[in-house]
Amino acid sequence: MKSVSASHRRRERFIALTLLALFMFCPPMLLIIDRLPGLLGWLPLYLFIVWGVLIGFTAWLVEPPKRP
Repeated sequence: MKSVSASHRRRERFIALTLLALFMFCPPMLLIIDRLPGLLGWLPLYLFIVWGVLIGFTAWLVEPPKRP
């Protein structure tokens, strides 16, 4: 069985994060969130939360692994 290097895994995680960001900000997804019932609308809150989560995941991926 072939072992997967850490840089290969990191690259795969960045690709997955990019695909997640593309999905979360695609127009059909934004339209679904925009049409949810509510007083002020959910779109600004959704954008802020998704943006923050994506920044957090990116920071987690960029941080170098801790060595014991």
